Amino acid sequence: MFFNTEHDGSAVSKVTSTGMLAILNSEWSRSDAGNDPGVIGWSGGDECDMGLGCSGSNTNENYADMKRQIDAFRAYGDGRAMFANYSKGILGSFWALGTMDDFLAVVDAASVDNYSYTSPHVAYEFGRSPSWPSGANVATAASYGWQVDRMRTYQASPGVHPNWIFVESARPYLSEAGARTITPEQMEGAMWSGIIHEAHGISIFQHNNDSQFGNYSLVDIPADRRAKIKAALGRVQALAPVLNTQSYVWDAGVPGVDTMLKAKDGSAYLFAGIGLKGTTGSKTFTLPAGITGTQVEVVGENRTIPVQGGKFTDSFANEYTHHIYKITI
Repeated sequence: MFFNTEHDGSAVSKVTSTGMLAILNSEWSRSDAGNDPGVIGWSGGDECDMGLGCSGSNTNENYADMKRQIDAFRAYGDGRAMFANYSKGILGSFWALGTMDDFLAVVDAASVDNYSYTSPHVAYEFGRSPSWPSGANVATAASYGWQVDRMRTYQASPGVHPNWIFVESARPYLSEAGARTITPEQMEGAMWSGIIHEAHGISIFQHNNDSQFGNYSLVDIPADRRAKIKAALGRVQALAPVLNTQSYVWDAGVPGVDTMLKAKDGSAYLFAGIGLKGTTGSKTFTLPAGITGTQVEVVGENRTIPVQGGKFTDSFANEYTHHIYKITI
């Protein structure tokens, strides 16, 4: 899917004819979109919660401008969904105070883009958030899941409007001292942290100013890096039938580990990753009552773990390590 599709003067079919879906912004007109089934939505101005994609002089005026944009798209009456991408308004520290709930409510789905792994400025701003856990390291996979949680706190009915998380694919146009380039392994960990925290979509930001990887860091990159990123995305896509089922509340009794429980076709799936302020190493998981399987399949890793007394133990080597466990119900 191409989110906020760039308009270079070509017809939108240049994108949709490849099989990609498109979410268009105000660079495109209603006639540009036509009845192309590949165009699935419209997006308001980027980061309006910070005033960057809206024209107001304060947060109330920025929200009014965002609402005006979305109302104009809805007036097309074409049945397409409304999207927006937000940023630091979720922190509750300075931006969008008193209006972040309105920004999220005005659209059908929203994403958030704070690049924790690569931007020292993001680390500074997270530290100013009254909701950020004191002493937690920002440059971790877990901080992406935390952002999804923050979006949910502003929603009166969490889950009604899906939340997405942006993950960078290189160094996203950063110029501050200490800016870094994300690794494919960190990318994958960040994506799964978002998913474990109930993100319903992953967006990849590919604009980049690390000279190794070109301007478009999903395209202009060495083959080995592209293969790793493609494989990581493929692993998410392969589990879509499971991910699109209802989650169950179960923490598996492991402090410092984030988990999500699903069930599909007679098997339970436990997704796990290191949480904020969590540590690497060996972890013992407790399965819900009623699980009958005697061994756990570690999905995609070609190994199994025995279950003893309703528990099993596994190791997490890095802060971005995640595992997916499948066991017969």
